[in-house]
Amino acid sequence: MDIKKIVESFPSKRIKPVDGMAVTAAVWESAHEYHRQQQQFHALLGHGPGILTGLEVIASDPPDSHVYIRPGIAIAPNGQTIVITEPVRYDFGQASQGVLHLLLDYGESRPQAARNGKEGDSLLYIHDQFSLEAQLKPPDQPHLELARIRRHGRGAAIQDATDKNQPRPNEIDMRFRWMVGVKPPRAISLAVSYVGEMTDMRHGRGVQFLARYMSRCGAFDGPVWVDNNVFLDENLSTYTMLFLVGQQSFTLSQEEMTVLYNYVQAGGMVFYESCRRETKEPAADESFTKLLQSLGFKLEALPAGHHLLVEPFLFAAPPEGYEVQEAPALQIGEGIIFSSHDYGCLWQGEQRGQTPSREAIRAAFEWGGNVVNFARSRWATGKS
Repeated sequence: MDIKKIVESFPSKRIKPVDGMAVTAAVWESAHEYHRQQQQFHALLGHGPGILTGLEVIASDPPDSHVYIRPGIAIAPNGQTIVITEPVRYDFGQASQGVLHLLLDYGESRPQAARNGKEGDSLLYIHDQFSLEAQLKPPDQPHLELARIRRHGRGAAIQDATDKNQPRPNEIDMRFRWMVGVKPPRAISLAVSYVGEMTDMRHGRGVQFLARYMSRCGAFDGPVWVDNNVFLDENLSTYTMLFLVGQQSFTLSQEEMTVLYNYVQAGGMVFYESCRRETKEPAADESFTKLLQSLGFKLEALPAGHHLLVEPFLFAAPPEGYEVQEAPALQIGEGIIFSSHDYGCLWQGEQRGQTPSREAIRAAFEWGGNVVNFARSRWATGKS
């Protein structure tokens, strides 16, 4: 973006209307050109060229040399707004191969009479247009890329990417699209509930420290809020995730079990964990197991490469929590995480029999971020 050229071409004067002035075509054009340029520069300098929304590129079904561009809006390198209102078909052809860049650009029609205009209508219209072109080498000047394809073999069929983070040859690669525009922060709302008799209700404090870390570390795009001591007969539908904490054995009412079940079925995530500060084997562990069985939730060991282990921070296995002398376990199910690590205590800077290292606390916070991120993904899609 050449700032010098932008500054030099920025509109600095506009027509001042006065009574009796002749509004010729040139005057009308000049008056409206001022506003068009203002809008272009606002889009260019306020957002920059790129995709505002939509315009995903998908393969034909069955795959062939064609792709489809879904409806969407973009800002062209000159600041003009491009709007595609219905799916557009593009053919890469049978001869091209190599790294093909699918580029979108703005265009305008020549002045033309209104389609289906009335007899005697002398108005001319300029229609917004766009162009699509696949190039082996993108231009050096700013451009708008929708997708690229490493095409191997002339005429090879183009397919959707199996892994969007690592597209293979002949698959649509949308990693290099430039998204622009204002994105409102997505707030994350966490609830901490306690079941049975609790002599220590500080786990909410640990979750609040986790929320503070997530809000400050820069890996999450919105604030994280915590409500402590939320009752299970309340409406849980506003919470991204529920931390359910116990110590002693407990039994939930049918109403509370129904609330939990419905929350999970609606896309919520529940993190079951016993506070182990007072005992290594809290009775709540067995109560949690019975509760999950009653609700019909099945658990399994966390598999390697699971979303929990890689997004946004990479782990080979769940890090240590409050317990360091035992072999804590972590199991998952649909909308369920069951932990005996007692991360809630470590998030407060505590470990059994020792002062945790800074590395241990940081790892626990990063792991907590992965847990909440996983819950947010499920909340957004309604499934794990």
